[in-house]
Amino acid sequence: MSRNEGPIVELPGISVIETVVTFFVIPTVMFVVISVLAYAMSKPRTAKTSTLTTIE
Repeated sequence: MSRNEGPIVELPGISVIETVVTFFVIPTVMFVVISVLAYAMSKPRTAKTSTLTTIE
């Protein structure tokens, strides 16, 4: 007599490629994108000089 209350269904695991993509590639790409966006939003802006406001 079995103590299991139902049939045991074995689900297939994920492959090595899926593991690498899920746990390495996707987080790395997200980190790079967020870093670039944060840098782009906070980088110092150069003052544009106009010919009307400068005296030579």
